[in-house]
Amino acid sequence: SDRQTASVILKFGTDEQKERFIPPICRGELGFCIGMSEPDSGSDLASIRSKAVRSVDDQGDHWVLNGQKVWTTGGHHADYCFLLTRTDPDVKKHGGISYMLVPMRQPGIEVRGIVQPDGTAEFCEVFFTDARCPKDNVVGGVNNGWKVANSTLAFERGMSATTGYRRFEEE
Repeated sequence: SDRQTASVILKFGTDEQKERFIPPICRGELGFCIGMSEPDSGSDLASIRSKAVRSVDDQGDHWVLNGQKVWTTGGHHADYCFLLTRTDPDVKKHGGISYMLVPMRQPGIEVRGIVQPDGTAEFCEVFFTDARCPKDNVVGGVNNGWKVANSTLAFERGMSATTGYRRFEEE
C-alpha cells in the first residue's frame, strides 16, 4: 500500500504533499494502510458511513473523524491511514467523499487485529473516535475522493494488467 499511496499522491497530491510524503516513502521511513472497506458495506465503497467534519479550534484547522474500517492490511504497523471518508452527507453518495492522509499514532484511533485461521493478524479493524486529520492532508480535493479511490484501486490492481484500464482512466 505504500507504493499505491505514493502513486496516488504523485497523481493527485499538492506540491506540499508530494514534498512531505514522497521522499520518506521512497526511503522506507513511512508506512501506510488503506482504509476503504467498512462493516456491512460489501463492495459498495460509496455506501461508507465513516465521516469527517471540519473543525477549527485551539488545536488548529482539521477534520474530526468518526467511523470504522475493516480488512485494513497492516493497520497496526502504519504511520498513516489513506482514509476514504464522507465529508458531505447532503450530496449524492459518490460526491460527498474525500481521501485523507490520517496520522495513525494519536488518541482516538484504535487498531484491532483480525486473527486468521493460521494465527496471523495482518488484517485489522480500525476505529476512529474523534481522531484528527490536518485540513491540508486531503488528497485530490474535498469531496473528490471517488475519483481518487478509483485511481487507488487501479494502482492496486495494476492499470496495465486490467482489461478495464480505459474505464479507470476516464473515471
